[in-house]
Amino acid sequence: MNNEYVFAHLTVILFIAALSGLLLARFRQPVMLGYILAGVIFGPCGYGYMSSLEQIKFYSDLGIILLLFVIGMEINIKSFLKMWKIPTFFTAIQILINVIIAVLCANFLDVSIYASLLAAFIISLSSTATIVKVLEYIGELRTDVGHISIGVLIAQDIAVVPMMLVIKQCNGGIFNISMLLDLAMAVLLVFVLIRYIGRSEGIKLPLRDLISTPDLTPVVTLGLCFTSASLVVFLGLSEAYGAFLAGLFIGNTRERQHIMASIKPIQDVLLMVFFLSVGLMFDLNFLIKNWILVIGTLLFATVWKVISNTVILRKFSIELAKASSIGIILAQLGEFSLILSNVAISSNIIDIHGQKLIVCVTALSLSISPFFIALSTRTKNLSFVGDNSLFSVMKIIFSGKFAKEVRNLVTKSSQLKD
Repeated sequence: MNNEYVFAHLTVILFIAALSGLLLARFRQPVMLGYILAGVIFGPCGYGYMSSLEQIKFYSDLGIILLLFVIGMEINIKSFLKMWKIPTFFTAIQILINVIIAVLCANFLDVSIYASLLAAFIISLSSTATIVKVLEYIGELRTDVGHISIGVLIAQDIAVVPMMLVIKQCNGGIFNISMLLDLAMAVLLVFVLIRYIGRSEGIKLPLRDLISTPDLTPVVTLGLCFTSASLVVFLGLSEAYGAFLAGLFIGNTRERQHIMASIKPIQDVLLMVFFLSVGLMFDLNFLIKNWILVIGTLLFATVWKVISNTVILRKFSIELAKASSIGIILAQLGEFSLILSNVAISSNIIDIHGQKLIVCVTALSLSISPFFIALSTRTKNLSFVGDNSLFSVMKIIFSGKFAKEVRNLVTKSSQLKD
């Protein structure tokens, strides 16, 4: 494929992505839906404008690496360490329950134990990129709901590392020596990095001293990202994990604000690349032929995540209305499912049919963000008025009239306080 051909494809797709994003933003919908839509329209299942599987895989891998780098930069380790117990134990319990259920159901559903393990990992993870936007939209980013949700997302992001290693080594047996060594190495790297950052008074990077012009800061930052991604490969780990470690380190230095401010203009572009790659991988023909399987899987995963999240959070003495709000927010499947599916297909755990199912379910889950926003807002309002009965939680989820009454009550209470 010549350079002019690739450039023309990239130009058209980026233009349509921008146009779709503007259109969705005008209707007060997440712009990421526009990026996914652009990928679907011009991907193999749409006009086929970009049909090269090699090219699509390149954008997918690049998008995942850049996304993990951005996620790593946004994680505040010191804030996480102040309230690590609930998110950490919640994530551990959630993964353990899902793994046990998946393994028990493997024989019943005639699915390999490795594929069921992959499903358990995917269901245990949520979308960091999407949920942060949802929390911002409903005004919960700096509340108890937001702090707990962000803490859980950080714990899940860290848990992805051992998940990737386990899936990667499944084709050679779960408990082989190579997997255990890689797992120990990955856990050790994260533990040392978190401990160092948590105890440090503030890591100083000499970027301002070495860089003569601020314009070079984003370039140097991305250079560190790809350098770290390349180095960890020699340790038997993935490029995405290296990018995540680089982002985690840079995002917890004294220069964090300076770096974030300089990289902000391209941060949204990096996220666009990822969501565009999701749309490119989406197979509309597969969805049409297997819509019962796809929709059924999506409904099961969503409902199960809402229920299990809420029940586990209640065990930490979090009131029901607030727990259900967090449970709904965390119900979306995450971008890490795409990473795990890539690892799984290279380990011969799933075939292309299985990967298409994962991509379809994940893309649809990411696409129904407005639905999660509406439900989490309803339960947040119920928490505001102090009603924590199970009947009221169920009623506000399924009754628009009751949700409107509670919203009016919240509005009147806010007006009286003012």
